[in-house]
Amino acid sequence: YFDAAPMYHNGDCERVTGIALSRHPREKYYIATKLSNFKDCSHEASMQMYRQSFIDLQTDHIDYYLLHSIGRIEDFNRRFLENGMIDFLLEERKAGRIRNLGFSFHGKKEGFDQLLELHSKYHWDFVQIQLNYVDWTHASSRNTDAKYLQEELDKKGIPSIIMEPLLGGRLAKLPKHIADRLKEKDPQKSAASWAFRFAGSPQGVLTVLSGMTYMEHLQDNLSTYSPLNPMNDSEMVFMDETAELMEK
Repeated sequence: YFDAAPMYHNGDCERVTGIALSRHPREKYYIATKLSNFKDCSHEASMQMYRQSFIDLQTDHIDYYLLHSIGRIEDFNRRFLENGMIDFLLEERKAGRIRNLGFSFHGKKEGFDQLLELHSKYHWDFVQIQLNYVDWTHASSRNTDAKYLQEELDKKGIPSIIMEPLLGGRLAKLPKHIADRLKEKDPQKSAASWAFRFAGSPQGVLTVLSGMTYMEHLQDNLSTYSPLNPMNDSEMVFMDETAELMEK
């Protein structure tokens, strides 16, 4: 599962992803990309961005297509409704060029609730949320607790895709007294593996995104998920205590 966007890596992300993946059979991988129409959300510019994604990714279909980073219903209306893009994307899903349609969310509870209300109209196939053991119940004032987001998605039977499992890398490089606490619990596990295991534990999670720089990161992630051992209640309490230490 390769997560791309037109704006990533100074605009080169989709092009280089397309080059790399074109060497492999298309049925062997999933592509996710996004309509990142932040600067110009006109119908013409949005359509051009959508069409270019297929060219750059060298594919005839997108497995997971996201409305990129919506926080408020006003954002959705301006960037996807008023310009006719949501109606167009629904038709593209019917035609099979989009296999799954969803959105990524950053914002407050009210905006999330309003976007989920649209499920009956648009049928979101998935929603991408920020989830890690700090944001679970200790999200910043700009975001909503991931526990609430996940529970609301579960109620509607909408799978989640998880971003920021390491909170921008912070949960891989912990203060010594917190890292030591995790090592005491399990000396064999890395700090990152605790975060990835937490992020994969909710039942409704479809997949967890990871930005990996070195082969050992990939190997550690694979070890965590092969197989995934979901956290039990006592471990969830332990991780919440760890989050409280992080807050301090």
